[in-house]
Amino acid sequence: MMKAAVLHKNGDPTTPAVLSVEEVEVPVAGDGEMLIKVSAASINPVDYKLFMGDFPGKKDGLTGLDVSGVVETIGPGCDTSLKPGDAIYADAAKTMGSFAEFVRVQAVAVSPKPKNIDFREAAALPLAGLTALQGLVTHGGLQTGGRVAILGGSGGVGSLAVQMAKALGAGHVIATGSSVEFIKGLGADTVINYREANVVDELKGADLDLVFDTVGGIEGWTAAQGGLKKGGKFISIVGDGGGLPGMIPGILWRKFMSNFGYPAYSIFLTDTSAPAVAADMAKITEMVEAGKVKPVLDERVFELTTESVHEMVKASMSHRTKGKLVLTVSK
Repeated sequence: MMKAAVLHKNGDPTTPAVLSVEEVEVPVAGDGEMLIKVSAASINPVDYKLFMGDFPGKKDGLTGLDVSGVVETIGPGCDTSLKPGDAIYADAAKTMGSFAEFVRVQAVAVSPKPKNIDFREAAALPLAGLTALQGLVTHGGLQTGGRVAILGGSGGVGSLAVQMAKALGAGHVIATGSSVEFIKGLGADTVINYREANVVDELKGADLDLVFDTVGGIEGWTAAQGGLKKGGKFISIVGDGGGLPGMIPGILWRKFMSNFGYPAYSIFLTDTSAPAVAADMAKITEMVEAGKVKPVLDERVFELTTESVHEMVKASMSHRTKGKLVLTVSK
């Protein structure tokens, strides 16, 4: 048996009736899967949206998408050089269940843990790192010397995107956020403090190739219209926030307006399928081990108890974090 955070039904994930830590059976690695002994896991906004039912696809069961730990067993059909006892980090989006002492993960999404970071830092990387990289490169088409604005430079995805943009050779990186010195320390050339300045005014005439929106809402889209050069792209991971049904009208309207001189608009879900996930995880590891990207962790510490998991979810729902919120499972 093992301890795991279990979703009982969609609803308020800060209540035991919806989400609680319980004793459950240890999962078994299936075909093409590994069983991981969890050291740490991190929460993403999509987690609590799934818990609440804002996004379809998760009504009950084990929870959590990001994991770091040690390979416990390797299932049949795994083409891997990893072996039991190896330190890893992985994206568990296809199987879920990283808020637990053990989790099964598709083998293609498992990578050796970067040697220069610890397990808590590694747990902050998978989904946020994949999202940042795919937003900048796969969808944003960022080129060496390009000019990019990252809306939300201190969050889990934004803090990695700022560093990755510089690592990928961006010529000028603008980021928004109230933690100005912190974001500058990540490598941003210019930081716009949205509490003291109007983002729309500050981005006007910025001649940007890309605006990568990790915040959501109409203001970022409005600011992009004055900040992007002709042919520039607006890439979002959140739309207007909230549930999927509420996001669709705004997405459709912006895509429609893109045909009439407004910036090209795109919103995407992170690709965690093979072979993209393996190649992208390898690129993330390369940047981390080269010292060009370092995961940023929120200073709060959470443990695998019902009360602590609820506190972690509340913190994530507040949208007031500096870096990633990490759950420590084993030390």
